Amino acid sequence: MVLALGSPSGILGEKFRPSDGGGYVAYKKADYAHALSRSDTDDKVRNKLSKRQHEDEASWSTRSWLSLQAQRMSVALQLAAAEEIATELRLAAASEDAAVA
Repeated sequence: MVLALGSPSGILGEKFRPSDGGGYVAYKKADYAHALSRSDTDDKVRNKLSKRQHEDEASWSTRSWLSLQAQRMSVALQLAAAEEIATELRLAAASEDAAVA
């Protein structure tokens, strides 16, 4: 039986196993907890771009700070996915070459 951290019984169970997804993962404070505690979030910029952001970073479709952040996240996700796909294709090609040789 696997119980989550902080379960009513107080029993933690066993350590997380990536191979089958069993076990538990210990609670970890979010990286942005400090910013949240200081109220240092997007409401500080009031969803407006700074002059530098508008001139240097924003595309023609970006009109707000939130849309700029969404575009940044989208680009980061696409780059990460492309890198993973390229890595898998290289591994597949290498294993096919090894099987032929």
